[in-house]
Order: sequence, then C-alpha cells, then structure tokens
Amino acid sequence: MSFNQTRVILVRHGRSTYNDQQRYQGCCDESVLTEQGKQQAFQTGIALSQINFDAIYASPLKRTQETAKEILRVTNSSAQLHLNSNLKEVDLPGWQGLEYKYVRQDLKQEYQIWEESPQEFAIETIESNGQTLVKTKIKPVLQLYEKARQFWQEILPLHQGKTVLIVSHGGTIRALISTATGIKADHYHAIQQSNSGISIIDFENTSLSNAKIAAINLTQHLGEVLPKLKNGKHGLRLLLLPVNSQNHQTNDGTEKITNFLKNVELDFCLNHDISNAQSIVESIIESQSNTPVHLQVSRQDFLDTWHQQISKRSLDYHGLSTGLIVADTNTISTTLNQILELESTTSLQINPGEISILFYPTSQNKPVLQAMNINGTF
Repeated sequence: MSFNQTRVILVRHGRSTYNDQQRYQGCCDESVLTEQGKQQAFQTGIALSQINFDAIYASPLKRTQETAKEILRVTNSSAQLHLNSNLKEVDLPGWQGLEYKYVRQDLKQEYQIWEESPQEFAIETIESNGQTLVKTKIKPVLQLYEKARQFWQEILPLHQGKTVLIVSHGGTIRALISTATGIKADHYHAIQQSNSGISIIDFENTSLSNAKIAAINLTQHLGEVLPKLKNGKHGLRLLLLPVNSQNHQTNDGTEKITNFLKNVELDFCLNHDISNAQSIVESIIESQSNTPVHLQVSRQDFLDTWHQQISKRSLDYHGLSTGLIVADTNTISTTLNQILELESTTSLQINPGEISILFYPTSQNKPVLQAMNINGTF
C-alpha cells in the first residue's frame, strides 16, 4: 500500500434476530445479534487480527455495535470506536419489522418498484416540522446514497494513508461501495453483502474519483467456500477465474485453485482459447466428483455476448446451475465494468487467479455480483 493510499475495510454485521425471522430491519433498533451472529463477528475479528487499524467507525444500531465489539475483542487495534449516524441502514418506515413474504405478497406493487427500480422507490414517513407531525414521502435509496457521500467526505480527509475499519449494514455498504466508485443507484441490488462479509476499497489521495474496489463480500473466514446465495437456489451461478494471457499459471497457483474448488459441484466449464486456461480447467475437472461439460471458445468477447443474451430473456432453471469461466483478466474486468455501468475502467482491481461470482437469479434478469477476488486465504 502506497504512502498516500487509504485502505477501507467494510464489514457487514453478523446474523441478527430479524435475519433469522426473515423481517425487514431498516433503521429500527429492535434487531440484535444471534449467537451465530456473535460467532461470525468473532471469526471476522480473527481474520482481521493482523491488521492495525488507525480508525474504526460503526453504525450506532445495536447489531453493528455488537459486531464491532466482537471484532475488537480479538484484534490488536487500539483505535477508538466511533459511531456515525450516516452508517445506519436504509430507512424503510412502514416496512421495518414486516416479514419478507408479507411484503412480496401483500405489497406487490411497491415491492416490484423496490426490486426493479430502487432509485425510484418511495415510501411514506412521518416527520416533524417543529410543532406538528406531517406525512411525507421519501426515496430511501437516494437518501442512503447521499448519506454515504457525506460519510466519505467527512472521514476520508482525516485518514490519508491509513487503514480504516467500517462496520455497517448490507444496504449501507453497497451504497458506500457505489458512491466511492460511481455505481448508480439503479444498481443498488447488484452487489451482495453477506452477514460478516468483508469488502475492501482503496483510495488514492482520499479522492472518490480515484477509488478502487479490491474485494467484495469475502466470507471464507466464516468457513464458506463460496458466499451463500441470497436470492434462493434457483438460477445460474458463474465463477469467473481470470488468468493472465501473458504469463503461464504456476503449478502452485493451479493446485491452489483446484483444491479450493474441489468441493464445489460444477455443471460446466468454459475457457477462453489462451494457452494456460486449458490446463487450469483440466486440472479442476480432474478434481471433480462428477464430470462437468467442458467447452473451449475462441471469441474474446464471449463472456460479454453471453451476458447480453441472458439479460434479454428469463432464465428457466429449476434449481442451481454452476459454471466455471476461465478467461483473460481484461475480458472479465470489461464484463464486470459493463454490468455495473462503471464510468472508470480502473474502479475494479481484478486479480488473476482470484475468483469473482456472478449470479443470475431465475426471478430476475439482472445479475448479482456475489463476490469479487476470492483467494481462499482471507
């Protein structure tokens, strides 16, 4: 990390009571960590224990404070915990405490807007004008993005060249990642953030215009090979493995990837027609208990073309289909940039040999970036 580079590590709170009950949490403070959530937070602390944090920020809600305290129990950091209200979860008055199922079935129109056009989603709230209470409508996602921008503007100048830990909520972390890199609010649901998942952003000179995502939703420290699917287990999951076409993968690198994926059941493997991709795929297939379908493609834009075709039609998967795509690093980087509609081609730091995951749920055409730069060691 360079002298001017600020590294920000973002952690979502551990599993909570409302997570277990399948209820919307929002800004309400009734939800607290479950025993599993406390254990997840503790495991996250162990994973981060060798990092010396210069500053630690958390949402003031109970579930995030509990998570931060569990993490701090096992880290060597002497930094003080700062609570910041701009790190609260998205405000969903009227939905908070309601079960997901109820909202999907009884508030269908609002739910459809929330899922398909989150930037347009509006919900009624009650505000005080000083003397009386007034009903008004807010756009929660746009409000959340504005708070995320305010947070960055407030804290980045204070920590140039330092390492900062942020403990917050799934929606808020997505907004922080998005506002740091220029991802628009209509892609609010395009990134997954699991309970106690770790994401990393690097900033050059504390500027939002020079932010780079180094990792998204790492969960291997929780004992998971891949992050659990949030949108049910129906759809197409693509494991994207970038390789450098200029250099051959080392035997150690191939063995590491093969061992990492040996317990992941693959239905098919596709590799770009470059020298080292073929040998990597063959090694991975040999480790599988089944025999995945293996195809080699020569078109350099095959991944982008495939994404365009999937996005135009509804998937008809009754279950989960998992495929491995081995391609040039630039090919994978370009596709992810296009999916997230990033203005800067340098906002994603795609590392050769580290896996990113795209999931296309049966219920929707838009893919979800489940994780980025999984290396199996965090």
